Amino acid sequence: MNFLKPYASLIESELQSLDLPESPFSLYEPQRYILQNSGKRIRPILSLLGCGVCGAPIEKVIPAALAVELLHNFTLMHDDIMDQAESRRGLPAVHVKWDVSTAILSGDSMFVQAFLQLHKLDNDIDFKWMHEVFTDSINRVCEGQALDMEFEGKTEVSVDEYLKMISGKTSALTSASLKLGGIAAGTSKDKVNRLGIIGHSLGVAFQIQDDLLDVTADAEKFGKRSAGDIYEGKKTFLMVHTLERCTLQEKNWLQEALKNRPLSDNSVKAVIKLFDKYGVIETAIEQMEHYYKEAENEVETFDDSNYKADLMNLIKFLKNRDY
Repeated sequence: MNFLKPYASLIESELQSLDLPESPFSLYEPQRYILQNSGKRIRPILSLLGCGVCGAPIEKVIPAALAVELLHNFTLMHDDIMDQAESRRGLPAVHVKWDVSTAILSGDSMFVQAFLQLHKLDNDIDFKWMHEVFTDSINRVCEGQALDMEFEGKTEVSVDEYLKMISGKTSALTSASLKLGGIAAGTSKDKVNRLGIIGHSLGVAFQIQDDLLDVTADAEKFGKRSAGDIYEGKKTFLMVHTLERCTLQEKNWLQEALKNRPLSDNSVKAVIKLFDKYGVIETAIEQMEHYYKEAENEVETFDDSNYKADLMNLIKFLKNRDY
């Protein structure tokens, strides 16, 4: 992952330089807290690479890359409240360290900070187009989250419904991240659309992979409880495929089991046996590889450059991750 260090260092440096006020403390300190508890910064790095593969200096897209990262962390802050999650990246979630009201308000302010970053873009960049792509991605993320929440109360979710949900919740922002890079570079609509396809495919592949790792990864590496999605009764890629393939008797049992969250240890073991019986793990691997390949094929359509090579290496890194 050394090839990503220059991009990650640039993003970290810019994030640390954000001019967040000291007061009100309860508004801005939670923002500094969640930003310092750094993730992989994949989305802003995608913005840099999207700009680079289109032949422009990556510095042009830095404000939009920061906007993407601020927006992503805003969604995490609010997601943790909705999911009643106790921790984030190994540390107490914002609403736990402070309280729910503080987390909501601080998250709302972080949302505004993301938009303020867009106003720092160079004047020669198509701001209207940039703003449309950014706001559309936010709406699609909200739609995906709403669908995910609705799934909790549904006994049956189709594969198409699941894919629609992750296309919003997970893929919308990865797609927008790359597209913003292309717009900042002043490239053609065709290239921006191709960047969007790469981001969409990466997002879908990443989420299917997450669902897969829930039952196959080393829990310590993954940072989550093994089979945690099953215990919580989530409608993952594996679960919706199993519900479509199993017998009526098995389906009735599974739908009943999913109503009683968290599931018992015995129920979780029984669900995993159904996964094995109906080959849904293999299906998940096939689909994950399909979407990663789709992303790679689109990257190949761009002119050769160091940024193209790094984008391809990033895809390979994500495809081979085990956590």
